[in-house]
Amino acid sequence: MKTMRAALAALALGLVLVAAGCGSSTAATSTSSGTDAASLVPASALAYVSADANLDSESWKVVDDLFGPLGGGVDYKNDIAPALGDRVNLAVLRVDNGKPEAVALVKPTDDGKLAALAKKFDRGTEHYTVEKIGGWSVVADSAENFQAVRTAGSGSTLADNLDFKSAMSQLGDAGFATAYASATGVQQLPAKLRALVRVAGSPRWVAAGINVDKNALRLEARAAAGSTPPAYQPALLRDVPSGAILAVSFKDVNQLLTRIQAEPALRASIPTFVAGLRSLGGEGVLYLLQGTLLPVVTLEVQPADPAAAATSLRALAAKAERVLPLHVERHGKKVLLTNAPPGFSPGSASLVDDQPFKDALAAADVPAKVTWLAYADIQRLAPILQALASLKGKAQTKPSTTLKLEKFGTLVAFGATSSGSSSFEARVTIR
Repeated sequence: MKTMRAALAALALGLVLVAAGCGSSTAATSTSSGTDAASLVPASALAYVSADANLDSESWKVVDDLFGPLGGGVDYKNDIAPALGDRVNLAVLRVDNGKPEAVALVKPTDDGKLAALAKKFDRGTEHYTVEKIGGWSVVADSAENFQAVRTAGSGSTLADNLDFKSAMSQLGDAGFATAYASATGVQQLPAKLRALVRVAGSPRWVAAGINVDKNALRLEARAAAGSTPPAYQPALLRDVPSGAILAVSFKDVNQLLTRIQAEPALRASIPTFVAGLRSLGGEGVLYLLQGTLLPVVTLEVQPADPAAAATSLRALAAKAERVLPLHVERHGKKVLLTNAPPGFSPGSASLVDDQPFKDALAAADVPAKVTWLAYADIQRLAPILQALASLKGKAQTKPSTTLKLEKFGTLVAFGATSSGSSSFEARVTIR
């Protein structure tokens, strides 16, 4: 949750300037996707981000209620808000010698405070100034960047770029924050992130949007082209017992592991016991149930070769025995890795028939076929994760005093494919 709050704050505030010191932008009137400023951004821009910067908006009121007010000793209301206006927009034009060259386009209510804010990001020979172009206040650190905006305003812009328009139309009404990166822009990412993009099929563009309202937080990400995994209709979810706290459906995880291992930058990140799970093709599901002393964890797979899968999972159980005692069971073509005690019976009712589960998937608009699916009851899952963290000696940090965990309900996340693009969506309900 701290990570989520940090991401939300970064989109609205941290995007004012990138680490090297680049201006961000704001629109006086927020649009559904924040694309107004894109009409002054060169069509060749590597990336574009737009975020709600009005802390009095309904979305920010929800964020403030859930995660607490923005801190850091910054007087946002008096010093930042007048400089930015209602929306922050940032465009990365290019990368020179590893340094992103970016501009901000804003509509401030106080030009003097915008100039003062821009000056705070001066570094060495980089000096940020503000110029009025096409009805916007543009923040940049060079005459070249200002000229790029002027030229775009009278010619081809990002708003006219077919990839950008397609990305924004697919995101729909992502009013709180949106982000877009072209394939060229993605190639400017650090090595590990570039490797992850290759694992995802090297899409032509990627885009993401965040929506916030009184009922839920929703994140949606889309990627165009690339190699999209085949969608399937989860069948093993029917085997997940009623009342499960967590359930994750997946298929052909071995193919994903193969792609990851083909990337030198990622290969070392895979634990050796996971890298050895070569026989887990087919559909699988991981679920968590409330237990007497410990939660009951079960991994169920339906591979083409159940015997080989059972051997692979027994090896995994042997490596995990010091942390959690696990054993392998065979039920026809299905193989289970579980810590359920002998004689444990969760009953015949299924999670897919639970009304909270059905309501959560319906609210998240989960299609019949997905590339993976995850469901969690946050209220019941959180204490289990905290207990596991304490067992591993990772609960030494002081918990957040502002996060109101009791206001979160269920999490649904899934992947899907449609019209040559792949998508990731996550929805967290607010109680």
